[in-house]
Amino acid sequence: MLALLKIENLKVYAIVAGILFAIWFYKDWQHQKAENKRQTENIEQLRYFDSLKYASQTYSKKELNEYLEYNRQDLQQFLKDQKIATRKIERIITQKLTYQDNVDRSVNLQPILDAINKRQDIKIPVVDSTDCLIIKGYVAFENDTLSLNITDRKFKNKSDVVSYWQRNQWKILGIKTRLFGRKKATVIIRDNCGNTETFIINKKKN
Repeated sequence: MLALLKIENLKVYAIVAGILFAIWFYKDWQHQKAENKRQTENIEQLRYFDSLKYASQTYSKKELNEYLEYNRQDLQQFLKDQKIATRKIERIITQKLTYQDNVDRSVNLQPILDAINKRQDIKIPVVDSTDCLIIKGYVAFENDTLSLNITDRKFKNKSDVVSYWQRNQWKILGIKTRLFGRKKATVIIRDNCGNTETFIINKKKN
């Protein structure tokens, strides 16, 4: 009887252990599945960054520390100076705006040349203005010295970040279509001036 009781106990222990192992295996599988999805989305975002000028990444605490250490040492130092621990960070949004004006413009400086020949002091205001950039100043000839003096610089830009979804393209009978394709979120950025790059880092929730 005692031997039978021990065998029954062993069976119960085995069943309980099996259930616990199954639960652990399922939880681990779910975790790995979520991690694989997160890393795949990060890679896809980086792949399209050059064309979209937008990327959103979700990093673990370790990945965030590595990103700051190897890619953004300037930001890492800033956070250190401000006494902001990475464990407190929820999101980092970095925007970079680049604007370049290649339009040739000229100012008639003949009055300056005439004043130089006559040894007369003169000032001529200069304004270089576009929808994006305004530069003001003056060209002067004073005390036998010719100089260009910039007194004001103003740059203005308006960016619209539009988030929307579209369907992935797929093939049916060799024909490309988006009908019934999987939905995916995407972003388009509109700038009045220059090109804005937006890079968002989200901290992974534990």
